[in-house]
Amino acid sequence: MNVCELKPEKVFKFFELISSVPHGSDNTNQISALCCKFAAERGLDYIQDEVGNVIIRKSATPGYETHQTVILQGHMDMVAVKTPESDIDLERDGLRLKTDGEYLWADGTSLGADDGIAVAMIMALMDSDDIPHPPIEAIITINEETGMDGAVFLDTSVLKGRRMINIDSEDEGIITVGCAGGARVYGQFELKRTEGEYLTAKLTVSGLTGGHSGSEIQKGRANSNKLMGELLHELCALQNVHLVSLDGGEKDNAIANHSEAVIAFPTDEAELVRHIAEAQGELIKLRIASTDPNAYVSFEILGSGVISVADDESAASVISAMCRVPDGVQTMSADIEGLVETSLNFGVLNTEGDTVSMTFCLRSSVKLEKEGLIKLVSDVIVDCGGTADCGSEYPAWEYRKDSPLRDAVVNAFSAQYGRAPVINVIHAGLECGLFSSKIDGLDCVSIGPDIHDIHTVNEKLDIASTARTWTLLLNILKDL
Repeated sequence: MNVCELKPEKVFKFFELISSVPHGSDNTNQISALCCKFAAERGLDYIQDEVGNVIIRKSATPGYETHQTVILQGHMDMVAVKTPESDIDLERDGLRLKTDGEYLWADGTSLGADDGIAVAMIMALMDSDDIPHPPIEAIITINEETGMDGAVFLDTSVLKGRRMINIDSEDEGIITVGCAGGARVYGQFELKRTEGEYLTAKLTVSGLTGGHSGSEIQKGRANSNKLMGELLHELCALQNVHLVSLDGGEKDNAIANHSEAVIAFPTDEAELVRHIAEAQGELIKLRIASTDPNAYVSFEILGSGVISVADDESAASVISAMCRVPDGVQTMSADIEGLVETSLNFGVLNTEGDTVSMTFCLRSSVKLEKEGLIKLVSDVIVDCGGTADCGSEYPAWEYRKDSPLRDAVVNAFSAQYGRAPVINVIHAGLECGLFSSKIDGLDCVSIGPDIHDIHTVNEKLDIASTARTWTLLLNILKDL
């Protein structure tokens, strides 16, 4: 079955168009230009700002001219990850969409339904002349996935709307009305190196389940960067084992599922090192079997020769930080059952030359807890001998007791589904928090279809759920 055969046809037509150009975070020039071309070809008023955010306006349909403007909002960037064997260059290539009629996915890569489905729905709406709606302002932002930079930069003074429907949720039937705030902490360690004649080997932790560090952090899935720290702690305790390099994870807001380290040691230590690595690997696999049943720890000899290795002190600093920094859920909400209040994700580990970098994604719905966790992580990094910086902070989106828009969405949902939706506050970050802090009196909700395993190569979009969510959006607009 082809994507063009899926319904609603216009939504999937535009999703296929979006997927034809690369649009990972920090690589949004082409999709930003595509959004502008779309608007220009239809004679729609649009603005493209300096960083690539796009605002598109469409006038009300007959009978809705005096109704209040509605903002529709989503982001154009995706978490672009791929399988090790995929030949796609996510910096240059589009996606290879696949469908069985029930789900849509991308071959060998993440799908980007988070948040390409929002852009596709916005385009489908603005391409139509027979859908009743008030005046529309569509905001399509860049780099939501890496710190909401687009929403931070956007000049909201040009907006008339004070009601916003964000289409960046992943669970049909759940109306999101609040979310956590967040930040990134960046750690750096300098490796002091010496040269010697060694045998080298690659340690790999792979096959972990991974997932979204906001919506799936409560599932307790293992983090490959943390597990690699454990492995290296055991191995580098041996006098003759040395660290060469470390790399793990792809995105700071995705739970790391693949990490690699290169280590060096005398040739006559090879069997002992292999034995310890494989024994520790088996212990790790047993411990995480319930959350990560496909975990795999491997030890591969690379070769011998003169090689530059980190000295014991600088290697110990890095490994100590990897082990000491907390990871996962830190506190649960005392007010909302089942809601994660504060969490930390060790997202990315990278070696460039003599520098090892670490990136951590923090989230909390409590400002003081977020600030306290930023200090804790920074203190651990500094105490271990590194340097720490904080950036990409964004505020929480606080629940609004009086929300006419929420009431309208609940009514539309109940009429369509024959039941009430779930009203929810989430731990993941949404741009609603930033827009609420920048636009006085903004009333907003977030909706979306079922998307499974976002930010991973297993991401898939439920087609029937997408159709129902599209109908819900049209029903909401009709009644506003």
